[in-house]
Amino acid sequence: MFRFILPVKCPQKTFALLLFLLCCITWSSCVKEETETFSGLGKRPVYIPVSELGDIANLPPQTIRQSGTIFLQDTLFFMLEQKKGIHVFNVKDSLHVASLTFFQIPAISDFTISGNRLYADSWKDLLTIDISDLYNIRLLNRQIGVFAPLLYPPLYDGIFECVDESKGAVVDWETVFLEDARCRTVN
Repeated sequence: MFRFILPVKCPQKTFALLLFLLCCITWSSCVKEETETFSGLGKRPVYIPVSELGDIANLPPQTIRQSGTIFLQDTLFFMLEQKKGIHVFNVKDSLHVASLTFFQIPAISDFTISGNRLYADSWKDLLTIDISDLYNIRLLNRQIGVFAPLLYPPLYDGIFECVDESKGAVVDWETVFLEDARCRTVN
């Protein structure tokens, strides 16, 4: 609440004019600006329900589609599959690399390993996974809300559908025709 301090002998017209100007300034700062919209070919987020982020498991070796971070530990080679999990290979014999298993970790975008612990992000969360038995991984800890997820398509310049976090975790971006998209990246 505002408190006005006016001289005792303030004419009513001056007070009315000051009140009118104050109201004009206040109302003008509350005007909502229209957001520009775009239509055309662009990117739309692909979501999974947040409840599926806990689906961490060993799977048989998978086809590599979109690789990322790599990590070498002794004769084991770990390779990120963006938003899906981690491929594990035995590289003891470089002429005969063996694909061992796949760690399914939904919405992963990076990881590291220390000893028998794998640390990974999963959407907004930090996971600690026991990998001492490569064929029977176990989630040890999930710290919720540690990371701010990327809410736009990486390495992309153009229009996209804004992320709606109430729909779940973003695990991919698809190219589609968008109408009235409100988000745009410019690199």
